[in-house]
Amino acid sequence: MIDAPPTSPIQDASADDSAVNEASFERLHPLSIILKSAAAISQNLIAMGVLYFSVFDRNIIYTGLAATALLAVIVGVTALVWSRFTYHIGPKDIRIKSGLISRNNRSIPFDRIQDVSLEQKLVSRILGLATVKLETGASAGEDGKLDALALVDAEALRDRVRDYKSGVISGTADGTDAATSTIETEERPPLFAMDNRRILIAGLFNFSFVLLAILAAIAQNLDFLLPDDFFNPWYWAKQLSEQDVVNGLSSSAQMAGAAAALVSLIAVGLGSGIIRTFIREYGFRLDRVDRGQPGFRRQRGLFTLTDMVMPIHRVQAAILKTGPVRQRFGWYHLKFQSLAGDGSGESDHSAAPCAQMVEVEPILAETNIANVTADLEFSRVNPALWWRDAVLLTLLLSAVSIGLGQVVHSGFYGLILLAVPIVAVQFLGWRHHQYALTQTQLFVRAGWWRRKLTILPVRKIQTVDISQSPLDHPLDLASVTVGIAGGSPMAPLKINDIPIATAVALRGKLI
Repeated sequence: MIDAPPTSPIQDASADDSAVNEASFERLHPLSIILKSAAAISQNLIAMGVLYFSVFDRNIIYTGLAATALLAVIVGVTALVWSRFTYHIGPKDIRIKSGLISRNNRSIPFDRIQDVSLEQKLVSRILGLATVKLETGASAGEDGKLDALALVDAEALRDRVRDYKSGVISGTADGTDAATSTIETEERPPLFAMDNRRILIAGLFNFSFVLLAILAAIAQNLDFLLPDDFFNPWYWAKQLSEQDVVNGLSSSAQMAGAAAALVSLIAVGLGSGIIRTFIREYGFRLDRVDRGQPGFRRQRGLFTLTDMVMPIHRVQAAILKTGPVRQRFGWYHLKFQSLAGDGSGESDHSAAPCAQMVEVEPILAETNIANVTADLEFSRVNPALWWRDAVLLTLLLSAVSIGLGQVVHSGFYGLILLAVPIVAVQFLGWRHHQYALTQTQLFVRAGWWRRKLTILPVRKIQTVDISQSPLDHPLDLASVTVGIAGGSPMAPLKINDIPIATAVALRGKLI
């Protein structure tokens, strides 16, 4: 009897492909055509306004015909794209077919999926739909996106992937287990949650000029409706100087007006921060998830509800952010640096945006990361961190002020007074740049106004680099850069300006 030759992995893959027939592939929810069409139409409203005022010379008939044609094209193309997008959820992978002219057939194995997150925009929440985002780490952002599925089907898919990765047999395909899991999570008390009062407090510390930026962007797109030189500050200064009402005011009244303008600007910044925080953090809830791989489940968002799970074993470091005023009242922002992606675009995962330390401790305990203890001694870096840069900036500012004072106006000599706050900021930054090392964790503090404490388990460290700038060599100083998986290459964890011998000894302890 002759044994059959063993099958190769390629033959197995071919067999799997043949087993999945075209009839088993499904389409997205039909309402996704309306959702995507509405999104595309909203993006072209400003363009239609521009056409109405410029090209069609305020002719409502031509504008209506153009809008109707654009609507027909958008809906038609969206429907065609929807009809050509299909997916199949197999026992071990997800297969997605897409493309109008060039067809793309993607297979995403369950064991390669690192994260599954759900997202619901306002209209999707009303219609009971959700977008499923799959991340494998093979590229930036999500590697697969199903937009949109029924909420029950989206939760069932997320739980199915989670169960497969943890070796648990997944539940029924009708989403019963997913709904049960969601109910159990909502019934348990959360690890952390924020009501509207807490969100308001968080918004007060998130000063932002995003509202002014939005208004400026709208004004630039409609600049043909605005007077000439609207964005020229010298134009407005000239206009104010020529106004008799302004010139007739006393110096104290003019100063009061300037102070009122400054207060108004601060009020706009506070209002923008509060609105932005409410939109992002509304309904914030952090739960512990035990089904599948243990992790944190975070839900938040006013107009766009995001529901994501961050596995605990992928947490690399904890980050505590605060500020002088915020810390005075005991408020902190806890973030986790993780290998998992964050659909909101943040570099780190927000776990508790506005929390007291007693609320932070239980969350840290879930990750086996210890917080700072009372007896932990921090080491300061060399004072050259502040006086060296302060001297250089002061010399540069002096040269600029003298040059402008002699060439333009003597009032520019007053620029030298800016050296006082510059030196103060440099000094305060040095005082708050400290580090400490225990047997298991590295602690690094940085920043005075934006205070940041990074708590990094030593076992998570990937690389340790020692570097010296030309200004470091004469003082025998060096900077230590700690590499962390999932860390930002633009803002790595650094300990600046410590003796070179100390840096070498620290690297030996960390690696």
